[in-house]
Amino acid sequence: MRSMSSEETEEAIDEVLAWSSIFNHHMTIEGVLRNLRVKSSINALLQAIEKSPHLSIVNDVVLSEKYTINSNFKHSQEIAKEHLDETKSVLSILSSCTQITGLAITGSVAAGMNAEDGDVDVLIITKPGWVWRVRALAIYLAHKHPNGGLLCPNMVMSQDSLEFEKSIYGAREMMQIIPIKDSNGISELYSKNTWVNKVLPNASKKKLLDLPQKRDYPRWWKIMKIPILGSIIENWESSRRIKELNASSKSKEAVYSKSVCRGHENSHKTRIESEYNSALEAIS
Repeated sequence: MRSMSSEETEEAIDEVLAWSSIFNHHMTIEGVLRNLRVKSSINALLQAIEKSPHLSIVNDVVLSEKYTINSNFKHSQEIAKEHLDETKSVLSILSSCTQITGLAITGSVAAGMNAEDGDVDVLIITKPGWVWRVRALAIYLAHKHPNGGLLCPNMVMSQDSLEFEKSIYGAREMMQIIPIKDSNGISELYSKNTWVNKVLPNASKKKLLDLPQKRDYPRWWKIMKIPILGSIIENWESSRRIKELNASSKSKEAVYSKSVCRGHENSHKTRIESEYNSALEAIS
């Protein structure tokens, strides 16, 4: 494989920084490497930045003169940590649930920053036939647990339905998630989406965030686990919720089925991809 020139590496870095500028995010050199769309190394990035007239490394983050520095970035990082710490007790309950085979933090908190009014988005992977009961548990914890107010379980998927649509948005979202539990659910997510490794050849799955398990379930959860009755409840809950959510949905990104509940009602992917294309046009 031909090695890239410093100019080509600089262009690849510019693409990553165009992406991060959409979120007012600043990346470390390691973060840039993870998000790079071509095979490279830390040394190659450092050499390209040193030769570049507009790139620099300040306070351990890669900056470009093309984008405004986010003066609130450090505060946003502190907020993300605070929000994660506040939600850990609820995440510990979900992690202990044997019907959940994969649990991960996604979105802005996974990226390392959050707004004062931001949520803690999570991806939940369940055993087949458990999506809507597990979702009900997560929603209950979000509304009833003393530390659940920030929890946003906006994606609950069955382990047999983990294929993602191919896109740079999907690849970067997947590679920035912070796994909390992997009873083969997160591993299966990556094995079903190997295309991500081609899009982001320097990225790898992040280390598991080790949390203690807490079995502090609501009393009604025992009923959900009764073999025949639980299956009846799953069918009832899925049927009524799918009908209800599809009727009220205004987003093409949202998916509500027996095996997937993806509540992307704000069309986040569409908006980000539009802003990304505009950012690319500005640097081309």
